Amino acid sequence: MHFTLFMHEGPPVEMACRLAESDHEEKHRVTEGQFHLLPAARAADVRWKGEKQSLVIGFEKNFLECAVGDAFEGNAPEISSRAALCDPAIEALVACVRRETTRNNTCSRLLLEYLGASLVVRLFETYGNGARPLPRIKGGLGDRRQRRVLEFIEEHLNENLSLAALAAEAGLSTHHFGKAFKGSLDIAPWRYVTKRRIHRAKELLLMDHQSITEIAYALGFSSHSHLSETFRRATGMTPSEFRSKQD
Repeated sequence: MHFTLFMHEGPPVEMACRLAESDHEEKHRVTEGQFHLLPAARAADVRWKGEKQSLVIGFEKNFLECAVGDAFEGNAPEISSRAALCDPAIEALVACVRRETTRNNTCSRLLLEYLGASLVVRLFETYGNGARPLPRIKGGLGDRRQRRVLEFIEEHLNENLSLAALAAEAGLSTHHFGKAFKGSLDIAPWRYVTKRRIHRAKELLLMDHQSITEIAYALGFSSHSHLSETFRRATGMTPSEFRSKQD
């Protein structure tokens, strides 16, 4: 199970393609935001006129199997080669992935896993062969499970937390956990973790005995600049500016 998504960017292009599952040539005028799906080991003959710019997202096999297996309980539909698809939800998710991965050293593992899992599930439930929309997950974590997860987060703020680790602590699949967490706390897991890290960073900045770099590493940020950018987006000021205002 493996496939690649090609999201078209830039001006429209005229494209002709012959996909592995088809015996005829398709012709499309591909506009910005449209995308193509190409499963691994399935050849496609693609031609276009002019310059073509695409964002290419390849899904790691283990991540794909985990995300899809969780959501579809081991009965995931197959993805066939598809060209010139249009889906605003997919376009929005891909835009978020691009934004996060092009920031300098500020990419959140938890956020990327959350976006990636959401993207994969949307693709499979919408474009999988014979797929049907997944039933909506109702309810939250429950008091005991929520308390356990929140305690786990507090104890591991200095680590590069993963969605899989939080889901495992809750005893849920990653797909179910993301929905249940937001159902209970009205906030996505990655936003909650970031919020707690910023709160802890403020406390440490007020103590004035650790450098900003030391605080960054103590809270699971990859660098001084990673903390500074995240802190600025959350508060409107850098850690240095926050610390100086408290003097």
